Amino acid sequence: MPESNTPPSGDSQRLARRAFFREGFRNLLKPVADLMEKRLDHLHETLEASRRAAMIEPPNHAGRGSSAEPEASRLIRPPGALEEELFLGRCAHSGECVAACPVEAIRLLQSEDARLHGTPYIDPQAQACVVCDDLACMQACPSGALQKLPRHLIDMGVAELRQDLCLRSNGDDCRICVDKCPIGPQAIQIPYHGAAVEVKTDGCVGCGVCEMYCPTTPRAIVVKPG
Repeated sequence: MPESNTPPSGDSQRLARRAFFREGFRNLLKPVADLMEKRLDHLHETLEASRRAAMIEPPNHAGRGSSAEPEASRLIRPPGALEEELFLGRCAHSGECVAACPVEAIRLLQSEDARLHGTPYIDPQAQACVVCDDLACMQACPSGALQKLPRHLIDMGVAELRQDLCLRSNGDDCRICVDKCPIGPQAIQIPYHGAAVEVKTDGCVGCGVCEMYCPTTPRAIVVKPG
């Protein structure tokens, strides 16, 4: 049968052009899609590694002179944490707060108690919360176990000072806990030259920076969970 010399219709030409451009776009975007997939895979692996690395036991500071306490009594939860029972019921054990913390202050607890295992906590003597500007852990929490609060409403605990251990009680002019506090004089201060350190219980948020920097062994100032 002789071939037709009839030129393709306008519709056929338009369909052919669309198919040509679709194929071209696929070929153009494929390297970008492959690169994005590799980066997402790498990000996932990094987050998983961070979470695994954070699964550590709360350290026993008894060797440094502080008293060894039962596990649950020393748990300082991240800022914005609900009351403990509500927190345990709400926490998704996702590790998102761990990954979000800019100073790696948040760790995940290993415990034989299934309710506690994998929940976030802060050990101030290892790395205190710095009450970062973004309050990143609150933003990252997927379950609402960490509520979004303004800085002045954060209540992780309160710092308690042992005057007998404080260097100032022995005539030293140490003021590192006051100088390092991210909250400032509304949380901790030395009211006048030569005076003892005063913790303002209404202003202290329990971040633990004072405990982290305290130079004495055992620490003269420690945070008691709220």
